[in-house]
Amino acid sequence: MSKLRKRAQAEAANVFQFTLTGLIIFSLAIMGGASLVAYKLAERAKPDLVSDTFAVNPKDKTRSVHVGPWGELVTRDIELERPAEYLTDETTNPRPEIWEFKGMDAAAVKSLLAANGLSAQQVGALAEHISVTNNETVLTPPADVLLSLDAGTRAKLYLGLAGKSVNLYLDFPFIFPGSTIESIYADARLNAEDVGLLKQLIYENGGARQLSDYQLLMCQIPTVARRVAVAQSLSRQSAVFAGLVIKPDTDIDKIAAYWGNLPNVRFTDVRPLMEALKALPEGGNLSLFYLLPKFARDRLYTFPLPPQEGDPVMDCHWSTFNFCNDIPDNRFNDPQYAVNYIQKNYYQIAAPSICGDILLLMNDHNEVKHSAVFLADDIVFTKNGNNYRQPWMLMRIPDLLATYPATPAMRAVYMRLKTD
Repeated sequence: MSKLRKRAQAEAANVFQFTLTGLIIFSLAIMGGASLVAYKLAERAKPDLVSDTFAVNPKDKTRSVHVGPWGELVTRDIELERPAEYLTDETTNPRPEIWEFKGMDAAAVKSLLAANGLSAQQVGALAEHISVTNNETVLTPPADVLLSLDAGTRAKLYLGLAGKSVNLYLDFPFIFPGSTIESIYADARLNAEDVGLLKQLIYENGGARQLSDYQLLMCQIPTVARRVAVAQSLSRQSAVFAGLVIKPDTDIDKIAAYWGNLPNVRFTDVRPLMEALKALPEGGNLSLFYLLPKFARDRLYTFPLPPQEGDPVMDCHWSTFNFCNDIPDNRFNDPQYAVNYIQKNYYQIAAPSICGDILLLMNDHNEVKHSAVFLADDIVFTKNGNNYRQPWMLMRIPDLLATYPATPAMRAVYMRLKTD
């Protein structure tokens, strides 16, 4: 009995007795302590939103951040394709390929073809489809002859005819730098037969692959749906989407000093939005749209509509030298006017460093073949080519240089606007 009594006393010593009020207070104390522990653990594990929100994922190869006088520039690689609505004419009613040789008779045309890699038999086969009108020789090359050309012959012939206004796609071929063409071959939307035909028509120029027989390709594809799929895939353009990172510690005055000097850009209109983003606990991103002149904002990442008679030729020079204009100046359609304008208003620099500097691509004869507007880091505003297949977009300078053929050789020259 004494042992049972001692055990009962020991058990009674471990029993806590509470009033109702005491039980409530005790429960709240436990809950509060647990919450405090959880809060401290969460604080230790929680990322720094200001810095980590904009951290670059090392596995994301399409995104990068570059800091400079322009601010903290964040970029993403994107791809643009022409809207299907813009492809109606060339996909529903494809026209045969036609080569026009102005100021040349039939004999001169045959000599030119032979000088650029065609055999006597091939020249003879093409000569059967020559017609002469006034001072112009027109050749409608038959599909079987064009399809019979091997890649080497095709490259020599088409590079020899380029720049002579023989055919739009000979002067301005589809150019696929790097592995771009491989991604088109792998496009799941395309029919395998159409991919095989496309491969047959591709030729090399330096490190890029090119396509000049676009019209032939369209004529050989049997259905509209398949032609649309190929046309859209071929229209794919690698571009850059860019913006600025605005953080609570961002120096907006420094950004204003870089971006605020472009004509027709009112930085005071953008400052309230920047201040609002800066006031957020984690900051925010601001698209470069807000910092560009109206001309660029209205066109960036868009494709021109198919041209109507009397429309300006919206080429690289027209786009570059109208970049800051509210109303486009169509005198820049004239290449000679553009060259004279450059010589009068710009001077050469070693490398671009101010928003609005100009990049020129020049050949060995000092002819300006392309122009673009430098924005920041290695990003330019550009329209590649004078046809409606090319959008206005942002590109990295190395990617832009890769889209222009190695033959003829090109070099980059940088220019800056003169100041009074």
